[in-house]
Amino acid sequence: MDRRLPIPLYVQLEKALLAYIRDRRLGPGDRLPTEGEIAEMYGVSRQTIRQALVRLVADGFVERVQGLGSFVAKPRPTHQPLLTSFTQNMKAQCYTPQYRLIESATVEVSFEEQAANGMPDGLYQYVERLLLVDGRPLACAQTWLPVEALAGRLDLFTPEVLEASSLYELLQGPEIGLRLDRGVETVRAAIASDELAARIDCPPNSPTLLVRRVSYTPSNRAVEWTLLSFAADRYEYTVELAQPPKGRA
Repeated sequence: MDRRLPIPLYVQLEKALLAYIRDRRLGPGDRLPTEGEIAEMYGVSRQTIRQALVRLVADGFVERVQGLGSFVAKPRPTHQPLLTSFTQNMKAQCYTPQYRLIESATVEVSFEEQAANGMPDGLYQYVERLLLVDGRPLACAQTWLPVEALAGRLDLFTPEVLEASSLYELLQGPEIGLRLDRGVETVRAAIASDELAARIDCPPNSPTLLVRRVSYTPSNRAVEWTLLSFAADRYEYTVELAQPPKGRA
């Protein structure tokens, strides 16, 4: 630590701890030195150590476990710009996905829901589930499916089925036989209500990542409207960018 620099000590310590993780090739789950050991190694106060660790936790590099210490965190789950299920996405990143059903019912959507989601009139199968990663709630998913697109198989929308597998596997399986060809997503920031915060294990009024998805069949028929609310401090949205084709602005 160089106290002559204009850079705060906790920022210098943050960089030093990242270098410590890199140089010792520590991986997810490996334990970091205790606060006492860090104080001795770098000659800084406990307050400085805690400030640095708070920043590392916020950036997703470190996880603190009450009574056990600080550990190298797993990379945050990332939302890929692909028409894949939550199960496929999480398994591809070496996480264990799980579902907990909140509600499954046949409903008529309100005017407000139609306006917000661009949904036509009609009956819908509404499914609300909690999405978990490695046993911890991460997001709440609300999905509306037109009843007329479900091949009369509303009997499949039970807790046993909806908590055991991906919704996309169910929709595209032999019983229903839908083919999902493309999707359109809109992403924006939001704030967690008290109810949502309790469900996804975050403080009330904390930031969330709100994703609206509409999925289409090859004939361009919309057959799925989903609203996903993620804990923003534990999830990232990744978009790959490319240069536009030549001749286009």
